[in-house]
Amino acid sequence: MTLRKWLSTYPLTVIMIVCWIAGGAYFGSTGLYKKVEAYQNAPVAENMLDKLSASDEKIVPAYIVDPQWTKNSSRTAQAGKTGVFSKVDQSYLDDAVFIGDSRTDTLHLYAGWDNAAYYVKTGTNIWSIMSDTVKVDGKSMTIEKALGKKKFGKVYIMLGVNELGSGTAESFYQQFKSVVKKIRKLQPDAIIFVESIMHVTSKVSASSKSITNGAINTRNKLLRKLADNETIFFIDENTALDDENGALTAKYTFDGIHLEAKYIGPWKEFILSHGVVR
Repeated sequence: MTLRKWLSTYPLTVIMIVCWIAGGAYFGSTGLYKKVEAYQNAPVAENMLDKLSASDEKIVPAYIVDPQWTKNSSRTAQAGKTGVFSKVDQSYLDDAVFIGDSRTDTLHLYAGWDNAAYYVKTGTNIWSIMSDTVKVDGKSMTIEKALGKKKFGKVYIMLGVNELGSGTAESFYQQFKSVVKKIRKLQPDAIIFVESIMHVTSKVSASSKSITNGAINTRNKLLRKLADNETIFFIDENTALDDENGALTAKYTFDGIHLEAKYIGPWKEFILSHGVVR
């Protein structure tokens, strides 16, 4: 039987074959498109920021990192200044308050800056700092309430080492952002200095799963985003305290985390060389 005769004899069979071929191509391609679309829109399984190591991060001044500074200001680094920062003396801290944990308490105890106020608590963290209690004029009150009772010209805040190993870098940053927002509401005219999380020594970083300089660098990178370089500034004291490997200089510390009193000088000098004079 010839092909032409077969086609004329079995027309319904021919129609079914044509429909089967066309339908298979359509539905097959539709399935392929769906698979491609699902792959492209699949959620990211992990936050790669948490994978950064200390060597992945380079410490650079906030005025270079923050696009608002480079775009919105014509000022540049000048002799005696570091970007937006100027060298000041101790009297600059007459209207300053330092907020933080045991690291800031070291500054409180040994810096000799009795003209400044200190709202510090050992073991505190960014989630509890505003509800922690301090003594002001002999009365106990939360830090949030204390900030609402007295006007400050400068607010320094350093937190972050106690938070390592809990939450994520992003959740830490979002909570820090919320705290800075509260401080701004309570101190609308103050200059806010967000201090970087101080590094630990190479020995501590290598022996711990959570307290590592890689994790610290990841969170410091996010904290830089809080700076608008107008009323909020990010300052990185690690540039004054690190060794050649980007870790806290071993001789500066007795436990790899906290500064010894006799080596607090570089930190003091760093703060006084990073004042903002309006």
